[in-house]
Amino acid sequence: MERHTLILDIDNALGIPVADTDDALALALALASPEIELLGITTCAGNCTVIQSTGITRHQLALADRQDIPVAQGRADPLLRSRRAHFAYLDAKSIGAGARFWRRLTPPSNLATTPLKAHEWISRTVRRHPGTVTFVATGSLTNLALALLTDPELAGLLKGVVHMGGGFLPAVAGDDPLVWETPDIPAEVWRDTLRFNPLFDPEATAIVTLSGVPLTLVPVNVTARVYQRPEHLALLARNPSPFHRHLHRYARPWVQWSMADRKLPGAHLHDPLTLALVVRPHMARYRQLWVDVDRLLRLSDPWLRELPRPADRRGGEATVAVAVDADASERWINARIAGI
Repeated sequence: MERHTLILDIDNALGIPVADTDDALALALALASPEIELLGITTCAGNCTVIQSTGITRHQLALADRQDIPVAQGRADPLLRSRRAHFAYLDAKSIGAGARFWRRLTPPSNLATTPLKAHEWISRTVRRHPGTVTFVATGSLTNLALALLTDPELAGLLKGVVHMGGGFLPAVAGDDPLVWETPDIPAEVWRDTLRFNPLFDPEATAIVTLSGVPLTLVPVNVTARVYQRPEHLALLARNPSPFHRHLHRYARPWVQWSMADRKLPGAHLHDPLTLALVVRPHMARYRQLWVDVDRLLRLSDPWLRELPRPADRRGGEATVAVAVDADASERWINARIAGI
């Protein structure tokens, strides 16, 4: 069994009305996977504020009896941009019609974090494990970018970065198409207000891309094909542990809301799939694309482009998951999370 040494960076919003649960499920998958040595967790903003992500993550670890895993709180804001409109929209949405599905989680406030800021902790930890650490980012790349800015040698000490985000227009037969529909969120809100993962802090994404660290992207082309469905909730409910009861209680509303309001067969498992492909990379097919940094910084899609990269354009290559075995991935992820 190949072992993978990871740092997991998450914007964990479990229990916040109308906020994705998949960061929490990615953490649950990491805890359930014997192939993974989880060195620690850094928290970022995106689905929620960084303070919320930290509290929810610490609570989740306490319920799993894994308070030995350190949690380092990250930067509250992107490097340069304001996301006030982003959070104002999320706050308004959380008390809107969709909130009828949720019970809001208020995690305990007396759980410890590391005294170090996330970027400081990342630097120290990678230096203790040179060449072995994969940084898995299911939110923005702000914390890693800060670590690289303050410790430029870090790029050569990381084994790699795996990041959930992006989308591409398929140019090769067999690539998964880009299908992403959110009838609850108007197109102009996506255009002008909401930004997640790579685009929440595009300057941070550019820094990581241009650092030369080996970069793997798991885009929405593949993640939108994998779900947590009602039958998977039933599997989760069979596990009597407090940790699994907690996951079931707060994952179920997201599945119900996704089915009722988005007319989907369940809730997307964007982040668990990203983590799963670290352990079982054969569940996807990959190609080399390039990150067009100029388009990225203008928030212009698609910024994942086909090679070759023009000589006069800034960018970096990335290994991109372009097709996934959705059925196999879905079965494996949900069984692992349920403890089966």
